[in-house]
Amino acid sequence: MKFRSVSITLPGAIGLVVLAAVIYIGVGVYGAAHSMRPRRQTELVATPAAFKLAYKDVQIASRDMDIQLSGWWIPRTGSSKAILMVPGRGENRTTEFYSHFLDLAARLNQFGEHGFNILMIELRAHGLSGGKISTWGIGERHDVEAAVDWIKAAGFRPGSIGALGASLGASSCVYATAEDPDISALLVDGPGVVDYPIIRRSWSRLSGTPQLFFPAGALMERVLYGYDYSALRPIDAMRKIPPRPVLLVYGSKELPADSERRPLLKAALPDSELWVVEGAAHTGAYTTQPDLYLQKAGAFFEQNIK
Repeated sequence: MKFRSVSITLPGAIGLVVLAAVIYIGVGVYGAAHSMRPRRQTELVATPAAFKLAYKDVQIASRDMDIQLSGWWIPRTGSSKAILMVPGRGENRTTEFYSHFLDLAARLNQFGEHGFNILMIELRAHGLSGGKISTWGIGERHDVEAAVDWIKAAGFRPGSIGALGASLGASSCVYATAEDPDISALLVDGPGVVDYPIIRRSWSRLSGTPQLFFPAGALMERVLYGYDYSALRPIDAMRKIPPRPVLLVYGSKELPADSERRPLLKAALPDSELWVVEGAAHTGAYTTQPDLYLQKAGAFFEQNIK
Protein backbone atom coordinates (compact mmCIF):
# COMPACT_ATOMS: atom_id res chain seq x y z
CA MET A 1 0.00 0.00 0.00
CA LYS A 2 1.34 3.39 -0.96
CA PHE A 3 0.74 6.50 1.16
CA ARG A 4 0.36 9.81 -0.55
CA SER A 5 2.32 12.58 1.12
CA VAL A 6 0.43 15.73 1.97
CA SER A 7 2.36 18.99 1.80
CA ILE A 8 1.16 22.17 3.42
CA THR A 9 2.28 25.42 1.90
CA LEU A 10 3.31 28.38 4.01
CA PRO A 11 0.15 30.35 3.16
CA GLY A 12 -1.90 27.28 4.01
CA ALA A 13 -0.15 26.90 7.37
CA ILE A 14 -0.68 30.57 8.15
CA GLY A 15 -4.33 30.20 7.24
CA LEU A 16 -4.74 27.28 9.63
CA VAL A 17 -3.08 29.21 12.44
CA VAL A 18 -5.33 32.20 11.80
CA LEU A 19 -8.41 29.96 11.73
CA ALA A 20 -7.41 28.31 15.01
CA ALA A 21 -6.83 31.73 16.61
CA VAL A 22 -10.21 33.01 15.42
CA ILE A 23 -11.95 29.93 16.83
CA TYR A 24 -10.05 30.21 20.11
CA ILE A 25 -10.89 33.89 20.54
CA GLY A 26 -14.47 33.31 19.42
CA VAL A 27 -14.98 30.66 22.09
CA GLY A 28 -13.36 33.08 24.57
CA VAL A 29 -15.93 35.75 23.63
CA TYR A 30 -18.74 33.27 24.20
CA GLY A 31 -17.27 32.11 27.50
CA ALA A 32 -16.75 35.64 28.80
CA ALA A 33 -20.33 36.63 27.95
CA HIS A 34 -21.74 33.46 29.49
CA SER A 35 -19.71 33.76 32.69
CA MET A 36 -20.97 37.31 33.23
CA ARG A 37 -24.63 36.32 32.93
CA PRO A 38 -25.62 34.46 36.09
CA ARG A 39 -28.86 32.55 36.37
CA ARG A 40 -31.72 34.91 37.08
CA GLN A 41 -34.14 33.84 39.81
CA THR A 42 -37.25 35.95 39.25
CA GLU A 43 -39.68 33.97 41.39
CA LEU A 44 -39.88 35.23 44.97
CA VAL A 45 -40.42 32.50 47.53
CA ALA A 46 -42.49 34.77 49.80
CA THR A 47 -42.92 38.40 50.82
CA PRO A 48 -42.56 40.05 54.25
CA ALA A 49 -46.33 39.78 54.53
CA ALA A 50 -45.80 36.08 55.22
CA PHE A 51 -44.20 37.20 58.49
CA LYS A 52 -47.00 39.70 59.15
CA LEU A 53 -44.67 42.62 58.42
CA ALA A 54 -45.49 45.85 56.63
CA TYR A 55 -43.29 46.55 53.61
CA LYS A 56 -43.14 48.34 50.32
CA ASP A 57 -41.57 47.59 46.93
CA VAL A 58 -38.78 49.97 46.00
CA GLN A 59 -36.85 50.81 42.83
CA ILE A 60 -33.39 52.32 43.21
CA ALA A 61 -31.18 53.64 40.41
CA SER A 62 -27.61 52.37 40.66
CA ARG A 63 -24.93 55.01 40.95
CA ASP A 64 -22.83 54.19 37.90
CA MET A 65 -25.42 53.59 35.16
CA ASP A 66 -29.12 53.62 34.45
CA ILE A 67 -29.93 50.29 36.10
CA GLN A 68 -33.02 50.00 38.27
CA LEU A 69 -32.55 47.80 41.32
CA SER A 70 -35.53 46.05 42.86
CA GLY A 71 -36.01 45.55 46.57
CA TRP A 72 -38.15 45.75 49.68
CA TRP A 73 -38.18 48.29 52.46
CA ILE A 74 -39.30 46.73 55.74
CA PRO A 75 -39.71 49.54 58.30
CA ARG A 76 -39.48 49.14 62.06
CA THR A 77 -41.36 51.70 64.13
CA GLY A 78 -39.21 53.15 66.89
CA SER A 79 -35.88 52.16 65.36
CA SER A 80 -33.38 54.68 64.02
CA LYS A 81 -31.04 51.99 62.64
CA ALA A 82 -31.13 50.36 59.22
CA ILE A 83 -29.54 47.25 57.72
CA LEU A 84 -29.00 46.75 54.00
CA MET A 85 -29.19 43.07 52.99
CA VAL A 86 -27.65 41.93 49.68
CA PRO A 87 -27.90 38.38 48.26
CA GLY A 88 -25.27 36.71 46.13
CA ARG A 89 -24.67 35.47 42.60
CA GLY A 90 -27.58 33.69 41.01
CA GLU A 91 -29.91 34.42 43.95
CA ASN A 92 -32.67 36.88 44.75
CA ARG A 93 -33.80 38.44 48.01
CA THR A 94 -35.67 35.27 49.00
CA THR A 95 -33.62 32.40 47.55
CA GLU A 96 -30.34 33.32 49.27
CA PHE A 97 -29.31 31.31 52.35
CA TYR A 98 -31.03 28.29 50.80
CA SER A 99 -34.33 30.23 50.71
CA HIS A 100 -33.98 31.58 54.27
CA PHE A 101 -32.66 35.10 53.60
CA LEU A 102 -36.06 36.67 54.16
CA ASP A 103 -36.41 34.68 57.39
CA LEU A 104 -33.31 36.39 58.75
CA ALA A 105 -34.52 39.80 57.55
CA ALA A 106 -37.83 39.36 59.35
CA ARG A 107 -36.12 38.27 62.57
CA LEU A 108 -33.66 41.16 62.47
CA ASN A 109 -36.56 43.54 61.89
CA GLN A 110 -38.03 42.36 65.19
CA PHE A 111 -34.74 41.83 67.04
CA GLY A 112 -34.43 42.99 70.62
CA GLU A 113 -36.20 46.00 72.02
CA HIS A 114 -36.11 48.23 68.94
CA GLY A 115 -35.23 46.02 65.97
CA PHE A 116 -33.93 47.30 62.65
CA ASN A 117 -35.32 48.84 59.52
CA ILE A 118 -34.40 46.52 56.65
CA LEU A 119 -33.70 47.28 53.00
CA MET A 120 -33.31 44.19 50.81
CA ILE A 121 -32.08 44.67 47.24
CA GLU A 122 -31.20 42.49 44.29
CA LEU A 123 -27.97 43.24 42.47
CA ARG A 124 -27.84 44.09 38.79
CA ALA A 125 -28.64 41.16 36.48
CA HIS A 126 -30.30 39.37 39.40
CA GLY A 127 -33.90 38.81 40.45
CA LEU A 128 -36.19 41.58 39.28
CA SER A 129 -33.42 44.17 38.92
CA GLY A 130 -32.30 45.54 35.58
CA GLY A 131 -28.98 44.95 33.88
CA LYS A 132 -27.65 42.02 31.89
CA ILE A 133 -24.16 41.33 33.20
CA SER A 134 -22.68 40.68 36.62
CA THR A 135 -19.23 42.10 37.26
CA TRP A 136 -17.95 40.14 40.27
CA GLY A 137 -18.60 42.97 42.74
CA ILE A 138 -16.63 45.73 41.03
CA GLY A 139 -19.69 47.28 39.40
CA GLU A 140 -22.09 45.97 42.03
CA ARG A 141 -20.49 48.14 44.67
CA HIS A 142 -22.35 51.03 43.03
CA ASP A 143 -25.60 49.13 43.61
CA VAL A 144 -24.78 48.92 47.32
CA GLU A 145 -23.78 52.59 47.45
CA ALA A 146 -27.05 53.59 45.74
CA ALA A 147 -29.00 51.58 48.32
CA VAL A 148 -27.18 53.42 51.11
CA ASP A 149 -28.07 56.71 49.41
CA TRP A 150 -31.72 55.60 49.37
CA ILE A 151 -31.65 54.84 53.11
CA LYS A 152 -30.16 58.26 53.85
CA ALA A 153 -32.79 59.92 51.67
CA ALA A 154 -35.40 58.14 53.77
CA GLY A 155 -34.17 60.12 56.77
CA PHE A 156 -31.43 57.96 58.30
CA ARG A 157 -28.21 59.60 59.38
CA PRO A 158 -24.81 58.51 58.06
CA GLY A 159 -23.40 56.00 60.50
CA SER A 160 -26.81 54.58 61.38
CA ILE A 161 -26.56 52.08 58.51
CA GLY A 162 -25.14 48.58 58.52
CA ALA A 163 -24.73 46.11 55.65
CA LEU A 164 -25.12 42.35 55.46
CA GLY A 165 -24.05 40.61 52.27
CA ALA A 166 -23.81 37.00 51.12
CA SER A 167 -21.30 35.65 48.60
CA LEU A 168 -21.23 38.12 45.66
CA GLY A 169 -23.37 40.41 47.81
CA ALA A 170 -20.70 40.16 50.50
CA SER A 171 -17.88 41.07 48.11
CA SER A 172 -19.97 43.93 46.73
CA CYS A 173 -20.54 45.21 50.27
CA VAL A 174 -16.80 44.96 50.97
CA TYR A 175 -15.95 47.09 47.93
CA ALA A 176 -18.69 49.60 48.79
CA THR A 177 -17.81 49.87 52.49
CA ALA A 178 -14.18 50.53 51.62
CA GLU A 179 -15.32 53.61 49.69
CA ASP A 180 -18.43 54.70 51.64
CA PRO A 181 -17.87 55.89 55.22
CA ASP A 182 -21.63 56.03 55.83
CA ILE A 183 -21.69 52.24 56.31
CA SER A 184 -20.78 51.91 59.97
CA ALA A 185 -20.80 48.09 60.44
CA LEU A 186 -20.40 45.22 58.01
CA LEU A 187 -21.37 41.55 58.28
CA VAL A 188 -20.20 39.49 55.30
CA ASP A 189 -21.07 35.84 54.77
CA GLY A 190 -18.70 34.04 52.42
CA PRO A 191 -16.99 37.03 50.79
CA GLY A 192 -14.25 36.50 48.24
CA VAL A 193 -10.65 37.02 49.31
CA VAL A 194 -8.59 36.66 46.12
CA ASP A 195 -11.12 35.74 43.44
CA TYR A 196 -8.92 35.07 40.41
CA PRO A 197 -7.87 31.49 41.33
CA ILE A 198 -11.46 30.52 42.16
CA ILE A 199 -12.80 31.90 38.87
CA ARG A 200 -10.01 30.15 36.97
CA ARG A 201 -10.76 26.78 38.62
CA SER A 202 -14.50 27.23 38.04
CA TRP A 203 -14.20 28.44 34.46
CA SER A 204 -15.87 25.45 32.78
CA ARG A 205 -18.89 25.65 35.09
CA LEU A 206 -19.20 29.44 34.83
CA SER A 207 -18.65 29.76 31.09
CA GLY A 208 -19.91 26.51 29.59
CA THR A 209 -16.61 26.13 27.72
CA PRO A 210 -13.61 23.83 28.29
CA GLN A 211 -10.93 24.93 30.74
CA LEU A 212 -8.53 25.33 27.81
CA PHE A 213 -10.32 28.55 26.83
CA PHE A 214 -9.90 30.38 30.15
CA PRO A 215 -7.02 32.63 28.91
CA ALA A 216 -9.13 33.70 25.92
CA GLY A 217 -12.17 34.28 28.12
CA ALA A 218 -10.21 36.34 30.63
CA LEU A 219 -8.76 38.44 27.82
CA MET A 220 -12.16 38.98 26.20
CA GLU A 221 -13.78 39.96 29.49
CA ARG A 222 -11.15 42.65 29.87
CA VAL A 223 -11.37 43.84 26.24
CA LEU A 224 -15.16 43.77 25.88
CA TYR A 225 -16.35 44.60 29.38
CA GLY A 226 -13.41 46.34 31.04
CA TYR A 227 -13.05 43.90 33.95
CA ASP A 228 -9.82 42.13 34.78
CA TYR A 229 -10.13 38.84 36.65
CA SER A 230 -6.66 39.24 38.14
CA ALA A 231 -7.74 42.53 39.79
CA LEU A 232 -10.60 40.89 41.70
CA ARG A 233 -9.13 41.10 45.18
CA PRO A 234 -11.69 41.91 47.90
CA ILE A 235 -8.86 41.45 50.40
CA ASP A 236 -7.33 44.74 49.21
CA ALA A 237 -10.62 46.58 49.84
CA MET A 238 -10.95 44.96 53.27
CA ARG A 239 -7.77 46.73 54.40
CA LYS A 240 -9.48 50.09 53.90
CA ILE A 241 -12.44 49.34 56.19
CA PRO A 242 -10.94 49.49 59.73
CA PRO A 243 -11.51 50.88 62.28
CA ARG A 244 -15.14 50.18 61.40
CA PRO A 245 -16.19 46.76 62.72
CA VAL A 246 -16.50 43.71 60.48
CA LEU A 247 -17.97 40.29 61.26
CA LEU A 248 -16.73 37.61 58.85
CA VAL A 249 -18.85 34.47 58.51
CA TYR A 250 -17.80 31.33 56.67
CA GLY A 251 -18.72 27.68 56.63
CA SER A 252 -16.00 25.24 57.62
CA LYS A 253 -16.38 23.50 54.26
CA GLU A 254 -15.34 26.66 52.40
CA LEU A 255 -12.78 27.96 54.91
CA PRO A 256 -11.15 24.96 56.60
CA ALA A 257 -8.62 25.45 59.37
CA ASP A 258 -5.67 25.03 57.00
CA SER A 259 -6.98 27.46 54.38
CA GLU A 260 -4.33 29.91 53.15
CA ARG A 261 -7.05 32.57 53.14
CA ARG A 262 -7.28 32.69 56.93
CA PRO A 263 -3.92 34.49 57.45
CA LEU A 264 -4.83 36.93 54.69
CA LEU A 265 -8.11 37.78 56.41
CA LYS A 266 -6.42 38.18 59.78
CA ALA A 267 -3.79 40.50 58.33
CA ALA A 268 -6.34 42.63 56.48
CA LEU A 269 -8.86 42.82 59.35
CA PRO A 270 -6.88 42.16 62.53
CA ASP A 271 -9.62 43.33 64.90
CA SER A 272 -12.56 41.68 63.15
CA GLU A 273 -14.37 38.58 64.38
CA LEU A 274 -14.05 35.49 62.21
CA TRP A 275 -16.89 33.04 62.83
CA VAL A 276 -16.47 29.70 61.05
CA VAL A 277 -19.55 27.49 61.37
CA GLU A 278 -18.66 23.82 61.60
CA GLY A 279 -20.19 21.65 58.90
CA ALA A 280 -21.63 24.57 56.92
CA ALA A 281 -21.12 25.03 53.20
CA HIS A 282 -20.83 28.37 51.40
CA THR A 283 -23.57 30.71 52.76
CA GLY A 284 -24.93 27.79 54.77
CA ALA A 285 -24.13 29.16 58.24
CA TYR A 286 -27.63 30.49 58.88
CA THR A 287 -29.38 27.24 57.98
CA THR A 288 -26.86 25.32 60.12
CA GLN A 289 -27.08 27.59 63.20
CA PRO A 290 -30.11 29.90 62.69
CA ASP A 291 -30.64 31.02 66.29
CA LEU A 292 -26.96 31.60 67.00
CA TYR A 293 -26.57 33.40 63.68
CA LEU A 294 -29.46 35.71 64.58
CA GLN A 295 -28.02 36.45 68.02
CA LYS A 296 -24.56 37.18 66.63
CA ALA A 297 -25.83 39.33 63.77
CA GLY A 298 -28.38 41.19 65.91
CA ALA A 299 -25.91 41.89 68.72
CA PHE A 300 -23.22 42.94 66.23
CA PHE A 301 -25.43 45.52 64.54
CA GLU A 302 -27.04 46.65 67.79
CA GLN A 303 -23.63 47.38 69.27
CA ASN A 304 -21.93 48.90 66.23
CA ILE A 305 -24.57 50.88 64.35
CA LYS A 306 -24.62 54.34 65.84
